[in-house]
Amino acid sequence: MPTDSAQRTVEIAAPLDTVLATIRDLESQPVWVPEILEAEVLEVWEDSGLPATARFRAAATVGTDAYVLTYEHREDGMDWSMVSGRLQKGQEGEYRLTEAGPGSTTVAFRLAIHHNLPLPGMLRRRVITGLVDNTVTGLKKHLES
Repeated sequence: MPTDSAQRTVEIAAPLDTVLATIRDLESQPVWVPEILEAEVLEVWEDSGLPATARFRAAATVGTDAYVLTYEHREDGMDWSMVSGRLQKGQEGEYRLTEAGPGSTTVAFRLAIHHNLPLPGMLRRRVITGLVDNTVTGLKKHLES
């Protein structure tokens, strides 16, 4: 099963608390991540009210994918892994946030996807790199507009 991963770091002109609230608002992802078509929180953590599991429908080069992710939250970001998926066999990701100065946040985004797609490695790498770039670029534009 091939695994492809990519990461990107970007500085966003927004306070850390604002960036953190935005990435935790999973149902808003279709607004700022072009590939995400639908997002629905299925469960929240009782103690914090933060998303515990969510279902997504996303556009992919080979078609539309549907998957469920589970989340762990930290003061400086969040991590996730895949519970179930159609095209993907696994997914892990994380956002790590660091205060970069007054009203500015550094966002490090990492994503790994496991799949059984019969695509050349070069095409798979281009797809995941594009997804990571679109995600951080979309987040930056959304928060800075």
